[in-house]
Amino acid sequence: MRNLWKSIPIYLLLIVGSLIFSFPFVWMASTSIKVDRELFTQDVQIKPLTPSAAVHSPYVDTTYYADLPGSLARQQSIVPALAKYARQSGHSLPDGIDAELAWQQVGRGLYLKLSKVLPASVWSGPEQAVIAAARDVGTAEVMKEILTNIDRRLSLGSIHVRSLQLEEVDLSAGIAPSIQWTNSTPMVAHFTDQSEGRRQYADVSYDFSKGDSIGLARQFTLPFDVKDLQRIQMQLRPDDSWHEVALTLEAMGRRWQQRRIVPLANYEWQTITWQWPSDDDTSTKIKTWILLDEVGQQHQVTDPRQMRLTLSINKVTPSGAWANKIRMNYDRVLDYIPFWRYLRVSLFLVIANILLTLAASSFVAYAFSRLHWPGRDFCFALMLATMMIPGQVTMIPHFLIWKSLGAYNTLTPLWLGSAFGSAFFIFLLRQFMKGIPRDLEDAARIDGCGFFRIYWHVILPLIKPSLAAIAIFTFMGTWNDFMGPLLYVADQRLYSLAFGLYAFSVQVGNSPTLTMAGSLLMTVPVIVIFFFAQKYFIQGVTLTGMKS
Repeated sequence: MRNLWKSIPIYLLLIVGSLIFSFPFVWMASTSIKVDRELFTQDVQIKPLTPSAAVHSPYVDTTYYADLPGSLARQQSIVPALAKYARQSGHSLPDGIDAELAWQQVGRGLYLKLSKVLPASVWSGPEQAVIAAARDVGTAEVMKEILTNIDRRLSLGSIHVRSLQLEEVDLSAGIAPSIQWTNSTPMVAHFTDQSEGRRQYADVSYDFSKGDSIGLARQFTLPFDVKDLQRIQMQLRPDDSWHEVALTLEAMGRRWQQRRIVPLANYEWQTITWQWPSDDDTSTKIKTWILLDEVGQQHQVTDPRQMRLTLSINKVTPSGAWANKIRMNYDRVLDYIPFWRYLRVSLFLVIANILLTLAASSFVAYAFSRLHWPGRDFCFALMLATMMIPGQVTMIPHFLIWKSLGAYNTLTPLWLGSAFGSAFFIFLLRQFMKGIPRDLEDAARIDGCGFFRIYWHVILPLIKPSLAAIAIFTFMGTWNDFMGPLLYVADQRLYSLAFGLYAFSVQVGNSPTLTMAGSLLMTVPVIVIFFFAQKYFIQGVTLTGMKS
């Protein structure tokens, strides 16, 4: 019992330490399934916002002003008064939303606005002074901004097509937005024409309690043959409901469907692009389009210049909304970059470096530890001295050597150097080999084994723990290597995963959510390999030698 009480503090420290050191990974995993706006809040939020999976649209977003400064008691006393002021101010609400809920959120929006613009003396002063300040702050522009922030509605804009000859056509020209689609589910949804500057669009009001899907279709005649079609684009403003949009294309007696779903995520205008498989899919450019895969034949649309588009908006459950939110950033990462190409390059480098490092380091260590030859100790000391030279000193000479050999912009400098071994790994293996009894080597020599057979059949089987530890070190060093590809590789097709993700983060404007999703995809193999190989890792590092 006494030993148990002594162990409890140790276990508690281990638990606390594991929680502290696992926080960055938890933060990365949670950030990878967020949208960008969730990162810019008053307080640090680990848990992502729950997707709405709204049954009705338009609706009031109650999460936009969920995070307010100040104590809860102060919020509860000021926000209702601001909501009452907003209701009596004469400002009108957007059509179709819950008025009572909307005014409550407007009150919260005014509260946040006042916290930013009022002097600290007024903001922290009497509540009546703060409420009175709303008359000056709550202008028409501010009220419009707040209402825009909480109003969620689905809107469909224009449809464009582009030919292989770069001919752009607006298929919506001259057609009222509300009738550019034939609505086969009028009980579930209806359209209202709207305009915003030069943008003409239709708001979609739906009620998924009356059905699980919205069906829209339209047959278009193109000024060019459908076989020359390069892409289809549609402008859309989602309502952040995470329901799913799917497109079906029928033309030339065949039918195509989009490869993956498009969730109604966020609430800003965006352009969805669909196109058939082409050479662009194997390029290194950012892929912002969704592929259309052929799924069968049809006999309704056979005219070479006609195509029929069927757009469906399908309801998802709350669990389906969570699934769409979790996978969205990962889908975008896999679409935007040649992830699998980067992965193949990294796997090749990892395998080549591990095999060459193990072979060269173990062979040299065997010569230093088990063989006697003139100048052995001097050469070993000279090798250890190379460990004192910083890598930054030899970086330029290495680059000039590889460039003079014609290996620039190839993968050769990233793996061939391992054929010469590593000073640290040679030292590690030498110390391990020195712990192996000489009797085993003498017995093998009596049986007729030469130096190489002793190395292969006696020494290598006994140093497996150290070899496993070196393999793990080499894997992690190669997998995370950023400087090597930066120096020697210019062709994006030869990027490793680590360097490819850096290039990706620059291309997408350093989007934290996409960068975290890509980083998690890169980190998972390291974690999995460490957990499966930690037994050999610990044995190799501690240099236990052979069991008696």
